[in-house]
Amino acid sequence: AVAFETNGRGYMGFLRDYPGAFVRGKTLEEALSKVEHEVKIYQKWLGLCANQDIIPEVIQVHKSSLMVEDGDNEILLDADKGKLDQKEFETLVDLVIRSGKSTFEIFSNAGFKDWIDKDMDRKTFYGNTPKTIREIFDHINSVHYYYLSRINIYISDPKKDFLEGRNLCVSEITALFHKEGNSRIYNIDNEEWTIKKVLRRFIWHDRIHSKSMMKILKKQKESGIIDSYSDPFCFFME
Repeated sequence: AVAFETNGRGYMGFLRDYPGAFVRGKTLEEALSKVEHEVKIYQKWLGLCANQDIIPEVIQVHKSSLMVEDGDNEILLDADKGKLDQKEFETLVDLVIRSGKSTFEIFSNAGFKDWIDKDMDRKTFYGNTPKTIREIFDHINSVHYYYLSRINIYISDPKKDFLEGRNLCVSEITALFHKEGNSRIYNIDNEEWTIKKVLRRFIWHDRIHSKSMMKILKKQKESGIIDSYSDPFCFFME
């Protein structure tokens, strides 16, 4: 089940049953063709056996004016709304923590964090694209407290360490969840958010930018700069 956002120039699809999993394409058909692979690598990331019979179904289409082709999105999934029980919440939290650890593993194991990928030198909706592994990782880290602000949580003394910051975010979200569950829809800067959407977006943001770090590592290996790399998200799974 896939929910799509489009501006007519690109499609971003979010897999309802795999929080943070996504597919992209210039057309709906191109994006849908990537669903099976995304499901399989997500399952492998979790250590699950891959499901061989994957038939994508479009369950929602949201039209926006954002630069979807650059990864910008605002969609509130139908699945982001409504009741969220304790067990599902804990599962989402575990995924957010696991995703953060996988992201940090890529960064910490990279030997040439400041190697410049000139192919990534272009402008996006949030400025110039990060061109090194360090720049990409710093961008991922910088978004931690932005996501908290979407549900009116503001941190006055943010942690500098990535994993400490992730744990702090989870702690703050957990406290809010215990107060109000997933019952409230926050409208911040004309975008709708729920606790469940924030958790999903943490994982999505890790994945989309960790994939960029992995592409740099893949180029480094192909260029003979490194012999191997860590791929905890299984992005390049055969």
